[in-house]
Amino acid sequence: MEHTLRVLVRIDTKTSSACIEVRGCLVPENCGDLIGILRHTAALGAHLVVNLSRASHLDVLALDELLARADEVPSQPIAGGHTTVSVQIPERLPACLPPVPAHANPLDNELAFELAFLQRSTAVFRRPG
Repeated sequence: MEHTLRVLVRIDTKTSSACIEVRGCLVPENCGDLIGILRHTAALGAHLVVNLSRASHLDVLALDELLARADEVPSQPIAGGHTTVSVQIPERLPACLPPVPAHANPLDNELAFELAFLQRSTAVFRRPG
């Protein structure tokens, strides 16, 4: 399965802060790429917030590596102190869904009707509304 790291970086020049929102998969193979993005963004002199709440997949080992290496991001002097890095973690770590087999056929109306008929319940045949 291919795990793609997708991030959105938002920079607020008034507050000297940046939000790095992870929207793809964070796995050990691409955690170094995220650290690189943190380093480049920190070079702008911004407080960094890594938001993992919208990630598709968070691997425990990658999360541990991110938390350990976040302190290695160079601190840049800015008005009122130095840059900081904070990480927002969701309550439950999302995981990728297993891939759909290539031979799997999409569900069409005929098959859906047949599967509903096998349930032997008239409730599934009612139209909404």
